[in-house]
Order: sequence, then structure tokens, then C-alpha cells
Amino acid sequence: MKTRPFGIRPLAAVRGFTLIELLIVIAIILILIAIALPNFLDAQARAKVTQCEGDLRAIEFGIESYFLDYRKYFGNFELRRLTTPIAYLPAIPEDPFGPILTTDVGYNQVLEAYRAPIKKFYVHHGPPTFDTRPEMVRLGIRWVTTGLGPDKGWFDNSESGSSRYPRYNPTNGSRSRGNLEKVGPGQIPHDKFRLFWD
Repeated sequence: MKTRPFGIRPLAAVRGFTLIELLIVIAIILILIAIALPNFLDAQARAKVTQCEGDLRAIEFGIESYFLDYRKYFGNFELRRLTTPIAYLPAIPEDPFGPILTTDVGYNQVLEAYRAPIKKFYVHHGPPTFDTRPEMVRLGIRWVTTGLGPDKGWFDNSESGSSRYPRYNPTNGSRSRGNLEKVGPGQIPHDKFRLFWD
């Protein structure tokens, strides 16, 4: 009887993976990708929300510094005043969720203010927008700066045709619709502001 060298098996005993085994491995890999990919995309959205909140804080400091120098707040869409003639900010921050969607009700207003091509700047409203409304005077609100949020829209349109400004809420998931806002002067919660304004 012939003997084989140690460790060598006959050809018939060597076998590869079956088709079923390969399909199971591919299915497991696809399941892992399906679990990981949304988390990765959510992480990107969360990072943009954090950047937006930081930008809004920087803009707030710039606006209040401008007020200390000039004893007045600048008007709607005038964030450029934070960079010239005195540089309260080195550059106007860009909204990481911008530019505004062309289908948004507020698109034409932003386009008129910033001109084409549409910019990614934050939407800012100051005097005289809030100076005559009694609720705003009572709350001491003089300006609002808005980031578009993950849905990239400024307004929500209801079936009745009226528009309102939704608020971003991370409890609805990082893909939540709605805006991120900074209201000033002072620490006025934007949800309280929107309670009166909407």
C-alpha cells in the first residue's frame, strides 16, 4: 500500500465553500453595512448640526460686539457688517446645510437678499422686523439668525397655504426637519420665540 507524505490529503477530500455558505457570508456582510451606513450618515448630520450651533454662537458674539460699538443692531440679511469695516468675524460663516432649497417658499427672499448664485449664508433678520410687534418688544427680541438644518428648508408649507418656521429637534433623529436658530439679545430660547412668532 502506497503511503502519502504527512499532511497531504487526497484530492477528493479537499473541498471549497459551497454556494450556500458564500451566500450566507455575503448576507451577513450586507446586514452589517445596512446597520453601519445609517449611523455613519447620522454622524455626518450631527457634525453639521454641531458646526451650525458653533457658527450661530460666533455670529451672536459678533452681533453683540457690533451693538456695543454702534449702539444699534443691523437689519435683515446684513451679516456682511460683521466683517467690514471692523472685522468682528474673519469671514461670514457658511451654513453647512445650505444653500436653501429652490422649492422652499423663502427661496426668493434669500435670493433677492444675497443675489445669484444663491449663497450658503445664514438667514438673518434684525430691525425693523421685530421692533414693532408687541410680543417681541416684551420678550426683548431684536434679531434672529437661522440655520436651515438637515432638511435644508426655511419654511414649512401647510395645506392651507400658510407658512411657518419649524424647529430642529434632535430627539426626532439627526435627519429631523426644522431650523437651528439663535435669538437675541440675551438667552431667549428659540422655542419660546417661535411660540409667539409662528
